[in-house]
Amino acid sequence: MRAITPDTLTNSVLEASYRLGKAVTAKRKAMGLSQSGLCELAGLGRNTLVEIERGSPKVQFAYWLLTLDALGLLDNLNAILNASDMGQLADNLPRPRKPR
Repeated sequence: MRAITPDTLTNSVLEASYRLGKAVTAKRKAMGLSQSGLCELAGLGRNTLVEIERGSPKVQFAYWLLTLDALGLLDNLNAILNASDMGQLADNLPRPRKPR
């Protein structure tokens, strides 16, 4: 596995990560939430949220999803996936089970 640094990522990955981070910041502010408030809602540490809002592609994907869910944006992502061929392919794969 290669190390994730800005030098090893494509411009499109860096741009998408940056733009998503800025969207998180904008939505948080539009909702009148402080960073601490969003951290509490999403169950994240402040340093993780700061990295998400900076658009860091090194943040674990699950933390991005928790943040999007806390802001009510995860439904938008699911709608995009449901409307795409990728979503239809994913529907045919077995879903992971939660550990007991």
